[in-house]
Amino acid sequence: MILNVNLKWQGDPFRKAKFARAQRYIDETCVEKMEKYVPVAPPFFEKSGSLRDSAKISEPGHIVYTADFAPNTYYGTYKHKKSGNPDAKRLWFEVMKTKHKDEILKGAAKKLT
Repeated sequence: MILNVNLKWQGDPFRKAKFARAQRYIDETCVEKMEKYVPVAPPFFEKSGSLRDSAKISEPGHIVYTADFAPNTYYGTYKHKKSGNPDAKRLWFEVMKTKHKDEILKGAAKKLT
């Protein structure tokens, strides 16, 4: 005789909703705070659309820049100060985390209460 048992923990639905709110807050706040550090497109990508406007939250916890040149701009060595945004940096997500981590975490903690 074979007995199959499937256990599924539902968890507290209120807790799940709170975590979803906190994650949504983190995602939206990260996109907002990163905007300051995202470079204006280099001259050779002027007609490709705005890099800042290409930020999308593809799923909770995943922010994606959909512009074709985003990876080259993020990881590249292009001098962003000459691109029209004096605060622009490569690795702008890392820069934003360094400067705004505590603020974002405090805001997310409030969503959990």
